[in-house]
Formats: sequence, C-alpha cells, structure tokens
Amino acid sequence: MKKVVVVFLIALIATGCADWRRHYHYFLDMQFSPGGDTAKVDTVGNRSYDMHEPDGTVPFHGTPAYPYKKDIDVEKATRELKAPASFDLKKGEVQYNIYCEPCHGLKGHAEGPVQKKFVSVRKLTDERADTFPLTKIYHIITAGQGAMGSYAPQVQETNRWNIAAYVKNVLQKKK
Repeated sequence: MKKVVVVFLIALIATGCADWRRHYHYFLDMQFSPGGDTAKVDTVGNRSYDMHEPDGTVPFHGTPAYPYKKDIDVEKATRELKAPASFDLKKGEVQYNIYCEPCHGLKGHAEGPVQKKFVSVRKLTDERADTFPLTKIYHIITAGQGAMGSYAPQVQETNRWNIAAYVKNVLQKKK
C-alpha cells in the first residue's frame, strides 16, 4: 500500500511540474492570446500592440498606439496617415486570404462563407470602395468599420499596409 501511495505522489509531482505548453506557435497570438499593454511589445511576435487604449489612460511616452477611432476618425485618418514607400503585394495577398477572405471572398465581392450569416459584409470592389484612398483602406483594417472589428491585434502594421495595397492595386483593378 505504501508503494502505491509513493508511486502516486511521485507521478503527481512529476506531472505537476511539467510545462504542458508547447514551445512552438502556429498562430502566434491565437494559441495563447497575450493580454497586453497597448504601448508595450508582445513576447510572442516581438511587435508592438496596435490596439486602442481604454479611455482615460495615459499614453506611453506621450504617443498613443493608434490615435484614430473606429467610425469617428475615418476622414481624419485618411488625410493624416502616410503610406510606406513600398509594399509586398504577394504577402498582402497571403494575409488577405487568411484574414479577409472569409468575409469578403477571394475576389472582394463579399462572397465569403461568413457573408451568408452576416449580410452587412461589404464588397471591396464596388464603385464606392474604388474611390477609397489607400490610407482609408488601411484605417478600416486597423480600426474596423461598422460591424467589422479591428484587425490591429491580429495583423502586424506592415502586413495591414500590404493588405490595403493588395486590395487597392489588385482586387479593385481586376473587378
């Protein structure tokens, strides 16, 4: 009887000390979502959090993570944002297919599987969207618009610019 108890305790201690978390990450922020200070760098992807601070917080080093709010600052963000000099359209296509295609579809015609449940999904290739400057598309990806939430926590800043460039320069040109 003592042997059984001792073996049980050893097994309990051995499994209690084990780290069951995997040390590789397929989805970076998705496997173990990091709770984050919006002005710090995450430990998984080694990038800054691009989320809005809650109202009333003090900005880190005087600069907010992303100063434009959803649905309110659209035109302001469109005017003030500066697009990078170059884009990687191939990377933009890959990121688009991961994050945007489920709702907006491969061609941007709002034919994704999510659209069947949420009819408010907008086409990226209609006449109205064609007039959007690149900075407005980037802002919508970053802050969200209407029913669409922000993709800043999931998609790094350079990849959001790549997606915006892919939508503007590839999808909207194909129609």
